[in-house]
Amino acid sequence: MQSFSVLISLYYKESAVCLCQSLDSILNQSVKADEVILVEDGPLTDELNEAVEEYASRFPEIKIVKLPENRGLGNALNEGLKYCTNELVARMDTDDIARYDRFEKLVAVFEKYPQVEVVSSWIDEFEGCILYT
Repeated sequence: MQSFSVLISLYYKESAVCLCQSLDSILNQSVKADEVILVEDGPLTDELNEAVEEYASRFPEIKIVKLPENRGLGNALNEGLKYCTNELVARMDTDDIARYDRFEKLVAVFEKYPQVEVVSSWIDEFEGCILYT
């Protein structure tokens, strides 16, 4: 299976609960990422800092990139790309919850069709964070 990184950006207006659910969905995939690059786009709230510290202490594949000030999503992601060590990068937002086999399916497309450069998928919309088992 091809190696890949996950790139996610975080800023102070986001929910720590949603962030935790998003990270749980990334870390519990059927195919694991080699690294999760989490870009802190400027200073965060105490609640977000605690969540990031807790996950980073438990999961060594989470690498934190701290930007001293909020630069916006595009700039934060471009900075985060510099820290991705794999050519293949999966993108997620802090309010995204990935299905258990998302990365498995995405990597399979790149392996089967090496000429493909971008893969996307369908989404389900929901309000707020969800509880799922």
